[in-house]
Amino acid sequence: MKLIAHRGNDSHSFKENTKEALLWCLKQDYIDGVELDIRLTKDKKFIIYHNTSFLELGIKRRFIKNETLETLKKINLGTIENPSYLSSLDNFLKDVNSNKMILLDVKNEIGDSKEVVDALRSVCITFSHLNIYLCSFCQNIVKLSTNMCKFPVGLLISDFINKNKDYSNVDFLSVSKGAFPDISSKKKKMVWTINKKSELKSAYKDMYIITDKAYKLVSE
Repeated sequence: MKLIAHRGNDSHSFKENTKEALLWCLKQDYIDGVELDIRLTKDKKFIIYHNTSFLELGIKRRFIKNETLETLKKINLGTIENPSYLSSLDNFLKDVNSNKMILLDVKNEIGDSKEVVDALRSVCITFSHLNIYLCSFCQNIVKLSTNMCKFPVGLLISDFINKNKDYSNVDFLSVSKGAFPDISSKKKKMVWTINKKSELKSAYKDMYIITDKAYKLVSE
């Protein structure tokens, strides 16, 4: 069983999906990789962030797809005393000095799959030396990435999304713990999000486990 830090979460004080959190996790011996969410900006750069907008931060009517990378990098996710800023994917990857897995959860807006995959091709070229895996809920992104990118490509499957699709052309499946019992495919699997030892099953022993609390899963 190998442990992947979900959004770079673990026993630290950094904000999730930040460069600081992700690099910290990659330095821990008990963590085998990190998972992060990426979205495409107006100027076709990837920013590391989960949601489409910043409404949860109290910032209205600002969507990542409508903003440039330079503008987004100025948004403070933390406080005035302890600032924490958004990072571009490139800015994070250039500081990675590890062969551990970098699992990119590729988000998209409706209709922009081709633009997203074109940008991913650039990432493939620039960071081909890293152990990067790509996954998405969007089947079109997965299909295009399989044909156009050299990294392993997987389909994200939740309890309600993509459970009954054709998995034959993907390299792996990233499956929610709820959907996992219903997926009979022999494809390589990663299971998310497991944060308690009581949730671990014997079937997971040869898999990657995506978790917010890797430190708990390895503790006595």
